[in-house]
Amino acid sequence: MATENKASSGLLFRLIAGIFVPILAAFFILGCILFLNINFGAFQFPSVRGLWSNSMSELGAASLKESTSALNKLGEEIIRQKAEDVAKQMEIYVRAYKKKPSFEVLRNDPVMKQLAVQKVGKTGYTAVHDSAGINYFHSNPKIVGTDLHDLATKLPAFWNIVEGAFKAQGYGSYYDWRDPDGRIRPKYMYIMPIKDTDLFVAATTYIDEFSKPAQAITTKINTMQKTYAEQYNRRFGIIVIILAAVLVILLAVIFVYSSSVVGPIKKLSDVADRISMGDLKAAIEVKGKGEIAVLAESIERMQTSVQAAIERLQKRR
Repeated sequence: MATENKASSGLLFRLIAGIFVPILAAFFILGCILFLNINFGAFQFPSVRGLWSNSMSELGAASLKESTSALNKLGEEIIRQKAEDVAKQMEIYVRAYKKKPSFEVLRNDPVMKQLAVQKVGKTGYTAVHDSAGINYFHSNPKIVGTDLHDLATKLPAFWNIVEGAFKAQGYGSYYDWRDPDGRIRPKYMYIMPIKDTDLFVAATTYIDEFSKPAQAITTKINTMQKTYAEQYNRRFGIIVIILAAVLVILLAVIFVYSSSVVGPIKKLSDVADRISMGDLKAAIEVKGKGEIAVLAESIERMQTSVQAAIERLQKRR
């Protein structure tokens, strides 16, 4: 009897395992697809959750890059236009002189100074130097009269722009500038020659003055990402709870179903065991359809046949 109970228990376990393990494996694979990022060198398989997160991050980065690039281009155009406008204004003013003025005359002319030094952006300005690199007009009086060649080693990118303007009718590019607080920020400078003179107008300012709106866009995108991520995580949390509940329900259903199959088999096994021990009147109470019912009928016929055979043997005695 103990052997039969052990066998029936083993059958129940195998039946549950045979049904539940494939389902559990399917849920495991589904969970990996939803949550697990796989990375083996060249082979990468992002999860659905990771794919969404990466897509949102890439979207934010692409938006920042594209908006910053567009605004920087606009800033470059504004700076270039400012240099051209100041150069044109100074050209017209110089022509108003009856004879070509000397640099000293121009330098001491207050109107010329007002034209030469104008605001660019929020913190930028225009300045004027000659073809020898000597500064004639600048927002900082200490720089007036200095030689720009002195910056060739300290600020090579700055000097390259100055040299480029000597060779072209207008030239602009970027250079790095160190702030008093130690920060290094990129500036854009455009230099335009003043027609019929030996002077050049340089317009420069920090390029991030124009790209700051992109930072605001990025902040808004990040806020949206955070909001959507919270909602997304809540939805995934609900999915996890649902999957766990489904697994529990499946296990319960499988257990009930398996018990309904194994229970009758166990009862028939007990009856067969009792018959083998001589209890020919053991009641077969298993009801149902299908293979279990057929087995029950077979054991019942066997019980009847054994009982009839014993009765025949007793009569012969």
